[in-house]
Amino acid sequence: MSTYSIKDLERISNQKAHTIRIWEQRHGLLHPERTDTNIRYYDDSQLKKLLKVCTLINRGMKISQISKLSKQQMAAEIDLIIADSFQGDVHIEAIINEALIAISTYDAEMFNQLFSGSVKRLGMKKTYLRIIYPLLVRTGLMWTIDDLLPSQEHFLSNLIRQKLFAAIDVLPFPDNPDQTWVLFLNEHEDHEIGLLFANYILRQYGKKVVYLGARVPYADLASVLNECKPTHVYTFITGSQWEKELEQILIKLRGDFHQHQICISGGDPAIQKFATDQAINNISSVDQLINMLNVPYEL
Repeated sequence: MSTYSIKDLERISNQKAHTIRIWEQRHGLLHPERTDTNIRYYDDSQLKKLLKVCTLINRGMKISQISKLSKQQMAAEIDLIIADSFQGDVHIEAIINEALIAISTYDAEMFNQLFSGSVKRLGMKKTYLRIIYPLLVRTGLMWTIDDLLPSQEHFLSNLIRQKLFAAIDVLPFPDNPDQTWVLFLNEHEDHEIGLLFANYILRQYGKKVVYLGARVPYADLASVLNECKPTHVYTFITGSQWEKELEQILIKLRGDFHQHQICISGGDPAIQKFATDQAINNISSVDQLINMLNVPYEL
């Protein structure tokens, strides 16, 4: 069983820690445990309940009403939301919250049902942009920031990888693309989910992608760029292990490959400053990525 701090709950649920504490203290919705050193923590069951409460709040129910619902009544209300039309944001948020519950309980069947139902109602592109992308951001796997769900990271990562590879595989190769993107991670980097999602977005919008994946030696990257002559070079860098080397990496990329547009994403706040200093495009969201493609962003 995983444990979560109040900050973890805040990030995953999109609710302020102050609000969560009010729900806990005034309405008894959550019951945190305490460590031997008196530090509060929450378990999987508390996370699941919080996510269901958030779904009902988004639907417009008052917290005083929700606090009186039994577990079965709460589940029935959520089922109604999911079964209803997918036009409103409340239904999208309900799917994301239920997917987070599936992840916390290692329920691949539940996750696949949610995914399949979303594709049936929204289509593949909208499912990725409106559900999978926010899900990755909420769990910290999109922009490679500190993991919030360490015990579930591999479970979710592999589920999403399977879905992304399948979705990318059926996309047609573009005719006369106006942009060619080389996507890679450096030779010490393994966090591939964000790069895979970028691959899907770029292919979806008709761009040519040369996907190199994780742990690419720098010499091999230079060889590929000389051969492919791309318009854009895109990589993700995690902040924690690269804090001391980040500036040097960006300077080297800019200096060696100045004829290409260099793009970078990552969770370290220093990335934006260094990227600006080196005339490198810092991409911090899917909206920014799509804006670089010279195509309309339709949801």
